[in-house]
Amino acid sequence: MLVLTGIGGVFAGTILKGRSPVIYADEKAAKKLSIYDEPKPDLVLVKSPTKLEEEIRQTRIHVIKAARDFEQQIHEMTNKWIAIEQNTEKTIKEIVAQDERLMPEVLYIAVAGLAGTIIARNRNILLRIASPLFFTIASSYYFLPKTSHNISTKIQEYEQKSPNLLKVHYSISEVANDARQKVDSVISDLKSVGGGKDKSK
Repeated sequence: MLVLTGIGGVFAGTILKGRSPVIYADEKAAKKLSIYDEPKPDLVLVKSPTKLEEEIRQTRIHVIKAARDFEQQIHEMTNKWIAIEQNTEKTIKEIVAQDERLMPEVLYIAVAGLAGTIIARNRNILLRIASPLFFTIASSYYFLPKTSHNISTKIQEYEQKSPNLLKVHYSISEVANDARQKVDSVISDLKSVGGGKDKSK
């Protein structure tokens, strides 16, 4: 009887074992406690700027930008001024002849221009305008011939680049020719008057 009961128990256990899975309990190892406190995470505080601070920051950015723009404009103006000085110096060296003295020849030319003004003071307006110019140009070719030639050449170069300047040159040439014709007529009249007086004597 006991044998049958044992066999039945084994048989029942075998059947139950085949039908239901065996569950094993995995126990986690006990965590070893540290004698030190656990490190706390660092707290990062982000401070948001106030409205006044934001306005001050924007104003500072605008001021810095304006100062840089102004500095850049100053540099550009300085570079342009230096370029103008260099071009002017180069042009003067090209115009002024090295073997001609500017002083006192320039004073002589200025005196000749004033003399033209004095001579034509009682004439018409065209002659009063053209006479000083004519005397100045004529005396410049007499006292500074090479420099005057260089000036004329430089003016022709500028005239080729600028048609308006060429028109002005033609106008001045016409006035100068008109003045020269009038001066020639006055001189011829004076000669005729002088010749008539000599004949009357």
